[in-house]
Amino acid sequence: MPQYDAQTAGAARQRDSGVRKVSRLTWRCGMAGIACSAAIAGAFAHHADASTAAARPHHQSGGIVIPATPPRPAGGSGQVNSGAS
Repeated sequence: MPQYDAQTAGAARQRDSGVRKVSRLTWRCGMAGIACSAAIAGAFAHHADASTAAARPHHQSGGIVIPATPPRPAGGSGQVNSGAS
């Protein structure tokens, strides 16, 4: 049975080599994903800083307008039917 043991050892070496390759590829993909997410976060942060800097002039256009008085309660039963019968 020495030949069987040699085949088993060869198969184990090939398996270990494959596992190392997959592990290396997984780590590289993970690092690339981290780098891409950092670049995207940086781009969004820069965009947010640029938009707030552009919105700082003396006048404000758009945005959220808060009314001076809260809305009054509506009359009726308060039930809404979305078209179902």
